[in-house]
Amino acid sequence: MRSLTVLGGLAAVLLCSCGGDASPKPPEEATQPVQLRADVQSANLQFAARMLNQLDSESGANLCFSPLSLSIALSMTLNGAEGETYDAIAQTLGYEKIPLNALNPQMRALNQLLKPSDPEVVIHLANSLWIQHGFESNPEFVRTLLAFYETRTEPVDFSGDPEAAAEQINRWVKRQTQGLIEKLFAASEFNAQTRLALVNALYFEGNWQFPFNKDATQEAPFYLENGKTKPVPMMFLAQKLPYYRGEGFAAVALPYGKGDYRFYLLVPDKERSVAALRKQFTPENWAQWTAGFRTIEGVVRLPRFKVESTHDLKPPLSALGMEIAFDPSRADFHRIAEVAPERLYLQKAIQKAIVEVDESGTKAAAATGITVGVTSAPMERFELVADRPFMFVIAHQPTGTVLFVGIVREP
Repeated sequence: MRSLTVLGGLAAVLLCSCGGDASPKPPEEATQPVQLRADVQSANLQFAARMLNQLDSESGANLCFSPLSLSIALSMTLNGAEGETYDAIAQTLGYEKIPLNALNPQMRALNQLLKPSDPEVVIHLANSLWIQHGFESNPEFVRTLLAFYETRTEPVDFSGDPEAAAEQINRWVKRQTQGLIEKLFAASEFNAQTRLALVNALYFEGNWQFPFNKDATQEAPFYLENGKTKPVPMMFLAQKLPYYRGEGFAAVALPYGKGDYRFYLLVPDKERSVAALRKQFTPENWAQWTAGFRTIEGVVRLPRFKVESTHDLKPPLSALGMEIAFDPSRADFHRIAEVAPERLYLQKAIQKAIVEVDESGTKAAAATGITVGVTSAPMERFELVADRPFMFVIAHQPTGTVLFVGIVREP
């Protein structure tokens, strides 16, 4: 059996093929300014919420991931999928009613809309396609990824020199993520069947609009879910900030730079768990919450933290309806390449994400890889103390796009 490997660079990555309608021809309007459609925004938020509930095991572990990276990667795989495989991926993303010739320009538009005109915020998205020497992929697939995802193509030798292939891809990932992700793949990830690697990288860096005073950071207890406490460096900020009091939790929005990007801190009440709060994170509730924030004076106490997570995405994606894409007897990715009588299928899907928060701001990155083988009430003042497990969301206000979601159970 031949195989194809799809690797994720920084944010999220998925590899599949085009499905649904006819092979997409990059339309002229794809290069023109396009606004993000309401149904795309809604689908992206729904996907973020569903993946969060799938990935959080309630095992007491920290969690972070990038739904943006993953959705971009899966959108790219749609350009290689066909038939039931295409339908399964589209439904998992919530794009089943959006034709591919409309979705691709939307992904291109999102990439442009996310670019900040703010010196305090850095967003970097990059895609690359690494192809085994001598492997003939569908030219239309490659052209589509170039036209809509600005995907660069590089030849490598996965089977003959896997060490060099891994080193080359890892070097690219490290560069795109500003060193946050130093090593995404080991040479052992590749074998004689590996044919392709599709890598997507996402890097975010934002400086707080209202920085925490480093001199005010003090050691304080953090109350763990097992009843124990842990001393943590607790940051302090007194400022007018958007605040929301919800059912069983309180939240504050910490803006970066000019405010287009925000870090939402959501802390459950003392008698409630962060898992219960996570279950409340639905598109409907999120829309209600974000509309209800009111700017008032208050105090925020938040621990400095760094969260790293590595996720095997095959189980959650299968649970959300993508089993067929991982099934060697049923998956249909022939728009990536014709390998009949053999068959391409997704062998493995992983994502690595890192989020660092300190007094100055936030740095975050994510990487996803996939292997494909053949065969509120008015208040005068608030005080929000994150001294127990909490949830966070990093979002782009103008488009409603969620870049990163996380749960911190132990800073």
